[in-house]
Amino acid sequence: ANAVAYEEWLAEADGDFAWKTFDENTAAGMCYTSGTTGDPKGVLYSHRSNVLHAMIAAMPDAMGLSTRDVVLPVVPMFHANAWGLGQSGPMIGAKLVMPGCKMDGASIYELLDTEKVTFSAAVPTVWMMLLQYLEETGKKLPYLNKVVIGGASCPRAITAKFQDDYDVQVVHAWGMT
Repeated sequence: ANAVAYEEWLAEADGDFAWKTFDENTAAGMCYTSGTTGDPKGVLYSHRSNVLHAMIAAMPDAMGLSTRDVVLPVVPMFHANAWGLGQSGPMIGAKLVMPGCKMDGASIYELLDTEKVTFSAAVPTVWMMLLQYLEETGKKLPYLNKVVIGGASCPRAITAKFQDDYDVQVVHAWGMT
């Protein structure tokens, strides 16, 4: 009863919509630090910083995204704007896959496999759960080329397992919000 038919809603829209203008340094969003060195702190991201971060993240010496990639950010938007992947993926024309609420190894594997994900980013805990699931099931990662690990220091065993057992390149991007 409260459903809105998308096409009807679009038909009602004014075709002469006037986009608002604002300074590029206007705040676009706020994220919070984890508080590891004290109380959590709010960090404001401007529209400009989001665009610049997205552009830099796509560069070859950063995350190296391309239009051929299928990107799965297993990082919440409140965690440094999902490391910019929600902006950089679409900016360069990559397919963006959103993970939903299940972060267990089986659920992440299902997304990686069914969506043919080539690039993903998550904290070490998520990767530990995925690697444990792969070890238990004997499944492989046929499409995944690169993972970014951040949010916390990563045990060498995780990096080695991805590289040696699954031929997946690892970018360790642990740093400040």
